[in-house]
Amino acid sequence: MSQNNQAENRADPTVADELLEALAQAGVDYLFTVLGSDHPSIIEAYVRRQNDPTRQYPKMILFQHEFVAMSAADGYARISYRPACVIAHVDVGTAALGQGLHNASSGRAPVVILAGIAPSTFLGEAPGSRSEHVQWYQDIRDQAALVAPYSRYSAEIKSPHNVFTVVRRAVLMATTGSPGPVYLTATREILATALPSGDHALRRKAAPSCLLGSLPAEQVEIISTALLTAEAPLVITGYLGRNHRAVQELINLADMISSLRVFDSELREMSFPATHPACVTRGTGAAPAVQSADVILVLDADVPWIPTRVRPTPTAQVIHIDLDPRKERMNIFDINASLTFHADTAAALSQLTAYISASAQLSELRASQRWQARAEARKAAYDKGQAQVDARGAALLSTPDVPCSVDYLCSRVRELLPRETVFVTDSVTNQVAMTEQLRLHRPGSHLTKGGSGLGWAGGAAIGVQLAAARYDLSNRPVVQQKAAGDPSSEPRPFVCSITGDGSFVFSVPTAVFWASHRYQCPFLTIILNNGGWNATSQCLKDVHPTGVAAGLSKEELGISLVADGPDYGGIAKAAANGNLWTKRVECVGQLDEAITEAIRVVVDETTSAVLDVIIR
Repeated sequence: MSQNNQAENRADPTVADELLEALAQAGVDYLFTVLGSDHPSIIEAYVRRQNDPTRQYPKMILFQHEFVAMSAADGYARISYRPACVIAHVDVGTAALGQGLHNASSGRAPVVILAGIAPSTFLGEAPGSRSEHVQWYQDIRDQAALVAPYSRYSAEIKSPHNVFTVVRRAVLMATTGSPGPVYLTATREILATALPSGDHALRRKAAPSCLLGSLPAEQVEIISTALLTAEAPLVITGYLGRNHRAVQELINLADMISSLRVFDSELREMSFPATHPACVTRGTGAAPAVQSADVILVLDADVPWIPTRVRPTPTAQVIHIDLDPRKERMNIFDINASLTFHADTAAALSQLTAYISASAQLSELRASQRWQARAEARKAAYDKGQAQVDARGAALLSTPDVPCSVDYLCSRVRELLPRETVFVTDSVTNQVAMTEQLRLHRPGSHLTKGGSGLGWAGGAAIGVQLAAARYDLSNRPVVQQKAAGDPSSEPRPFVCSITGDGSFVFSVPTAVFWASHRYQCPFLTIILNNGGWNATSQCLKDVHPTGVAAGLSKEELGISLVADGPDYGGIAKAAANGNLWTKRVECVGQLDEAITEAIRVVVDETTSAVLDVIIR
């Protein structure tokens, strides 16, 4: 019987209905979607759900590019600790996820990717048979291989009988252990298949979970003693800030041990407050701290140091506690740790602080002059470092007609933006100076891309806005849904995206600012416009410092955009159909007024703003 002659019973639920229900019960709030010819049954099932007041979620958010959809899902999932779903179009849509897959994998974002695969029938044997010529081109071998280096799990939904099982398995793999993207596929025919009688009764199931444990009891004493007896203990972290309790426990540990220093080597989250005297950064002495440390506790970090630049001494004892200590997605990883633990860092730190606080040895040490001297030396070193940061930030105050520096710009951003701001950043060569000037101190106040895929911040800012509108994010990973209309609910935080000019181009800004306007997710974008790709120049000097290319200017290398760079703000405004405020800031004297006006536009007019700041 041909497809056109088949009768359709609109009341019969299909595999697509079951799929959306399974995602809803697994905790998925949003479908970050780029629609294609493989999605008719999903659209039909979605419209049916929207007609039912009791089944409004997950909501579909439409995007004009898969990378932006992926980045938005990444930002949403990472800041909310909720699984997000990206719907992509067969192989071409999967390929267009691009560097977003890399970022989500390295950043451990729990994202379920759902893609169609080309219909397997072409004679009209079943609903969903091929109806367009491109479906022959899209019928590729092993479509899941496109995402294999990045996905935690891949599966095809082949039967109407086990949709819940496959989806729950996918969400479990995406959200637990070392979280990350998973990949599900289905043909049009299977999505359009009616559920067998009796298989579609609604069944409430708890969201899948698998919790990490804590340290073995006997190891708590060993690690605690090592920290207490160390001359120069150091903690290095990279993504510990994803758990606010872990941040507080690390603060407690630094308060207890007077000589302990803390270095955030990756700047992905606010993992330790920059206002704490134990904090050390790359610009305020991180390298000497690594080189002089006799005990190093690595907590949730992928790259604690780069050995060609700095490394611990051979005699330093390295202890590693991580949700992913074996770094199973990396081909090479070795930090010469004498002790390694697969554990929840918050739980492990709680064990350590409890043991140390009750230790008689701590009381004896606190009474000693040497212990007090260490605390004073740590505070003096911190104050000296912050004075250097302040001096860099203030260096241009007396020169209003010159272009801004990153230090000056970000020092003013720190002073002028609302206290509750969440920064979503995507910079390369300016990341260290930027974060040092921002002096981040509130858990959950910063996210940057998980990997090296430039362009993440635009889409991610939309995801962060959606999450902040729906949840109270002040105690991650415990998030509470806000009550609709509750005046006591925390207001949505101000979101500021700080991005390099190259990253802005890679972000697909037309898709970013169209979606930002359509879904009422206003945010401030600050472009660090340094006129080209500085990272390329730096890498060239790293590898061939005396080569013929190292002596060439960016103009001579063809990587300068000083003379012919795009009108970034104009691009964003056009994408939002004019519903966006933008200004280019060419000198120091223009900056404060521009920032103040941009804040007013975002807050009072709920409209996105773009500041294109010339950096030299």
